[in-house]
Amino acid sequence: MKKPPIHLAFAVVLAAAFLGAVLPPAGKPAAPPPAGGPAAPPPAVQLVETVPVESHLGNPALPQAHEVWLDMIRGARERLDLEQFYVSTWPGEPLEDVLAAIGEAAKRGVRVRLLLDARMRATYPEPADSLGRLPGIQVRWIFMGPIAGGVQHSKYFLVDDREVFLGSQNFDWRALKHIHELGVRVRDARVTAAFREVFDLDWQAAGEQMAGRDSSAAGIKAGMSRGPRGVYPLHLVQAPGDTVDLWPSYTPKSFIPDTTRWDLDAIVRLLDAARHEAVVQLLSYSPKERNEQDEAIDAALRRAAERGVKVRLLISDWEADGPRIRTLQSLSQVPNVEARLSTVPEWSGGYIPYGRVEHCKYLVVDSLWTWVGTSNWEPGYFHGSRNLAVTTRNRPLAIQARGIFETSWVAPGAAPVRADSTYAPKAHGMAPPPGKQVYGR
Repeated sequence: MKKPPIHLAFAVVLAAAFLGAVLPPAGKPAAPPPAGGPAAPPPAVQLVETVPVESHLGNPALPQAHEVWLDMIRGARERLDLEQFYVSTWPGEPLEDVLAAIGEAAKRGVRVRLLLDARMRATYPEPADSLGRLPGIQVRWIFMGPIAGGVQHSKYFLVDDREVFLGSQNFDWRALKHIHELGVRVRDARVTAAFREVFDLDWQAAGEQMAGRDSSAAGIKAGMSRGPRGVYPLHLVQAPGDTVDLWPSYTPKSFIPDTTRWDLDAIVRLLDAARHEAVVQLLSYSPKERNEQDEAIDAALRRAAERGVKVRLLISDWEADGPRIRTLQSLSQVPNVEARLSTVPEWSGGYIPYGRVEHCKYLVVDSLWTWVGTSNWEPGYFHGSRNLAVTTRNRPLAIQARGIFETSWVAPGAAPVRADSTYAPKAHGMAPPPGKQVYGR
């Protein structure tokens, strides 16, 4: 996904927040317990959405990422580890208060580490560099190219040793207001530990690169200590009588703590287990990417359809006129497979570059299994880039995710993919469509 040039004025905002000029509260006051007794504990696994303003997408019952991020960061007491593709903010928009909350966490003694993709530094040097100048915050940039050939594309953060957030949301103000996104918050020390192992691996790799030492996958992994492998699935109590079975997974296969948890294998296994229905929502889909090809997911989708599983794919209009559409057109001709392109309506306040798009990455199988990840379904995301996901077996969660899909599937902006059709390009870059003004300019 292409990114626009960096917006300025971040350092001033961050410095003011850190020095206490405009600080958010350290935490939300606890809600009083209901009259009948103590409040029920929060769910162990919670889907978290971003619904673009002025759209009718999503599930209004789900929490929004902006509020969840603030709650998690303000609740940090010992450490806060964030691994993101990049950081981008805009004055007066969401993420400003999130960055201020990170500065306030460091001010109260939380150890903060921020790890970002090095290739994105030229585009987005701020506000990451400003954060790195604050006491208690360390920032590193990782080159995944020499390690595995790709980029650091994952989007997640860890709070203390007790909870993790991961999903399609980049650390970007648009991902909190103008892009349809889906993530997941997991309150469980075992799940946090599984993803902390990945963070520590990448943090160490970035440090080795900064010191000019061996940054190959083999070299980095050889220098890391190894804990015992997890036994999966993990069983998380969601509520009395309601349990979530959970499996973490990662990419790329050459640079993960446990190769049995490779995300591509997890997706294929899930599709091969489908008996009735599989619904998928993604930014982009193709078994071919540049000079790389991997047919594993495409073959699994076709196998599912051949045995009578109803397969539906909802893909963004990001490249409606690009080469990926031909693969989607081919797949849509398979019996039991339907595909649609989704268009998010423009915002009345101005044209948002690289926004107003479906960016979710999730799969629901048989209204029981849910995969939520950070990868688009193209080979490079699985073979060369860092990404994370969770697979859950829990009917209420799956029904929630499937409901999100259905809303987007029947939205006015969803158009069927047909082999004999052509699709007009949709403006998503810096240049606005005719008659539109770029927001903030």
